[in-house]
Amino acid sequence: MYIPEKLLIDVEKTNNLSGYFIRSEDGKEIKMIASGKMIIPVDGNEYKNKIYKLLEDNCDLIFCTTDKLRNFEFYPVPMLAIFAADSNGTYFGTIGGMGALGSDDDYPVGYINKEGKHGKIAGSFKEFLELLIFYPYWRDIVEYEQMQLPYNISDIVKNQRKKHSQFFEYQHEISEQLKLVQNPKSIKLLITNLKNPSDFMVYRSKDEAKKENVFLEDINFDGFGKIM
Repeated sequence: MYIPEKLLIDVEKTNNLSGYFIRSEDGKEIKMIASGKMIIPVDGNEYKNKIYKLLEDNCDLIFCTTDKLRNFEFYPVPMLAIFAADSNGTYFGTIGGMGALGSDDDYPVGYINKEGKHGKIAGSFKEFLELLIFYPYWRDIVEYEQMQLPYNISDIVKNQRKKHSQFFEYQHEISEQLKLVQNPKSIKLLITNLKNPSDFMVYRSKDEAKKENVFLEDINFDGFGKIM
């Protein structure tokens, strides 16, 4: 029988992502990949912290609070743990698992906009915040890269300083609260992440994802091997 090299586990159906280890009868290990969406909401009391208002007003980052899965009409592979959105309807989340500032298991951060364009923008949640806080023009670079248009970073910086003078007044307060310092490599890392090939895919639905992938739930394991 056909044995796929990888199987997807739909996190929208199960929260149990550990404990799956599959090996075929000939000893071949099957790679297990979590897929779908999870939401990482900020608790109501936590959301009262001033930092969330500062990030929303100055960085256009609105953290999830009462969002529901049905509000997100797409299906990512690997999984995307959505933690925030912006005013343009772009969603942000950690790819492949749930990451957090200071976590030992940090995951890369990806985005999905309302046109369905998507990609990896940072190697960790900390790297994403450094980009967000110190380089307010990063969204312009993402747009130019998406459209494959030439651009001059020096010109973008000059224009942004005129447009976002208020942002720089609060930049110090935000970075102090989050205990972050400016990373001079942030823009270079962003461009590298955007240009490098990525396994992060976004489908319109789970049914569409099934056309190109095999899900654990659809496998008949009779004679398949061991599940642990």
